Amino acid sequence: MKQLPKKALLIIFFLLVVFTRFYNLAGTARFTRDESSDLVRMHEYYQNRQLSLIGPISSEKDKVFSSLSYYLIMPFAIAFDFTPVSPVYGMAFMGVLTAIMLLCLVRKINKKYLLFAGSLITIWFPLVLVSRWAWNPHFVIFWAAFALLLYEYRKKIGWLSFLLIGLSFGAMFHHHYVAIFTTAPFLTLISIPYLQKKEFKPVLFMLAGYIMPHLLFVLFDMKNPPGLFFGRYLTGGNTPVIETELNLSVVWTHLLRNIPVYLETFVQNIVLQYVFAFSLLALVIKELKSHTYRTITWVLPATFIIVGGVFLNDFQMRYVYSSVLFIFVWLLFPRKEKFNKFLAKLIIAVLILGSLLTIKQQLTVAPVPPSMRILTQASQIIIDTIQANSLNNANVAALSSPDDAPLAERYRDYIKMKNTGLREHSEYDVSEHLFVISTASDEVLRNDKSYAMIAFKDKKLREVFNVDSQWKVFWYGTD
Repeated sequence: MKQLPKKALLIIFFLLVVFTRFYNLAGTARFTRDESSDLVRMHEYYQNRQLSLIGPISSEKDKVFSSLSYYLIMPFAIAFDFTPVSPVYGMAFMGVLTAIMLLCLVRKINKKYLLFAGSLITIWFPLVLVSRWAWNPHFVIFWAAFALLLYEYRKKIGWLSFLLIGLSFGAMFHHHYVAIFTTAPFLTLISIPYLQKKEFKPVLFMLAGYIMPHLLFVLFDMKNPPGLFFGRYLTGGNTPVIETELNLSVVWTHLLRNIPVYLETFVQNIVLQYVFAFSLLALVIKELKSHTYRTITWVLPATFIIVGGVFLNDFQMRYVYSSVLFIFVWLLFPRKEKFNKFLAKLIIAVLILGSLLTIKQQLTVAPVPPSMRILTQASQIIIDTIQANSLNNANVAALSSPDDAPLAERYRDYIKMKNTGLREHSEYDVSEHLFVISTASDEVLRNDKSYAMIAFKDKKLREVFNVDSQWKVFWYGTD
């Protein structure tokens, strides 16, 4: 009978994690040009049975990332026919795996925190966010969880755990380059005790595992000079990513820029951010006296991105994702000092409260309208109409609506991927048919001053398709 409550709590935990990761994904997951271009590239790799290191490319075309994320979620894209939401199902699945690994970490480090920390895992803002948005930087938390779980069970697993720890941290670099600000310090710090005891094997295995994923970039650049990864940065002169004119004023300005973004990643509410920051600082100061090495080992990798980010031209929440689990694990450690224990629990409670304030919005509101559901349905209407009427020279636009991309690149990517021809966005003037996705009326659209409507403001409105109560697809064209 004593085991029944534990099993029941475990089931509740699993159901809550699945719910917060999978509920209403089509209505809330972000789908911008970044995600649509990723989907097109994944579809191309699958059709051509192609293996490539080239993955996401930034909208400015100045950064190229590894394709590892593509191959991790491609099975889900295939299973759901490369619909916009299909990669997000893969992210949600990995989010569930991440939550399970974190619960195992809690059980290994401090069983007394199982219910407390388990509650945080189910709704914590960054964990839910990365699980509901198929974007390259969001994979770093999964790999961090896997690596830290291996580290805590290293004595049971043996030498293989050290190789896998290095590989997992190296994989984080594939998803976002700034992960090196977290992984390199942590690997260095955990290697020190082994080096002091002259136990070189664990260090060598971690180093070998860490180097291997990085070597793929080197080999690619050597094979394809001047390269797209390291070679591009080494031979391309100043890059738009790195701040090239550092002085004390810039350093101070960047620190003041980085700290609020760092705090925002952990908790969104501004008042709770102050409580989190001062409680964390107080705990660090206290712990440095009683647990110096442990505190440095976990807090330095967790916060070094704030300093490392000084060298970057901008600083975004995604730069902090590789750091969040190091704070999480550090808070779990058993503490004898009552005040330290209180501070650790206070910080976790703040994170839980902050997540409770954001979870409803994460599960119900689309951050970039229209939602994936609307976009998919509208695209399918256009595909069906073009194919049923054997239309040539059709084009698409998104006008007079909350959609901030009037050229409709996301629709264009998806429709073309479904083997349905469209004119380019530079060819509105030679198109014979125009499909407009909008929340406005025909009268408003005909008065729209955009380039897309110039050639169609006097054309016949052939049909209006209702997507939902707000969104419609207008078909303008010749008979």
